[in-house]
Amino acid sequence: MEQTVIRRAGAGDVDAIAHVINEAWRTAYAGIVPQEALDALTDAEKAARLREGLARFAEMRYYVLEAGDAIVGAASLHPTRDADLPGAAEFSFFYFLPAIWRQGYGKELLALLKCEATNLGYERLCCWVLENNTRALTFYESQGMLPDGARQSVTIGVPLEAIRCVCTL
Repeated sequence: MEQTVIRRAGAGDVDAIAHVINEAWRTAYAGIVPQEALDALTDAEKAARLREGLARFAEMRYYVLEAGDAIVGAASLHPTRDADLPGAAEFSFFYFLPAIWRQGYGKELLALLKCEATNLGYERLCCWVLENNTRALTFYESQGMLPDGARQSVTIGVPLEAIRCVCTL
């Protein structure tokens, strides 16, 4: 594993974050999300939505993981949107370039998110994961983020089921 730096991201990092997210989606969601939806992804569109999130939500934080001189991973951290989970933080994205998957970077970034959430006074951390994304579910479970029974339908070209994973901090 290369030397890494994890830092809070700013508006200048949004284009790189958008690229990481889209590259991860194309690989992670192949066979889960319709190919037309994956083919339609553009970094410019994703970057615009990320900028909007930073502008609209004062408590939204983005983080990047750099290996060498490149941003290879990114995550968000914010108060959960789930009313049934008071005192929880959530990350709505947590992605890496596929070329560096399974090299320990995910554990490193998730550990930082847990630490940041704790420092911000949160008692729990959660995320929503597509039910068919077994790679992500296995990772989160290995890091103590377990399904809590909550489910929701999301539409990404077709209706899909997502499950919530939660850990106590």
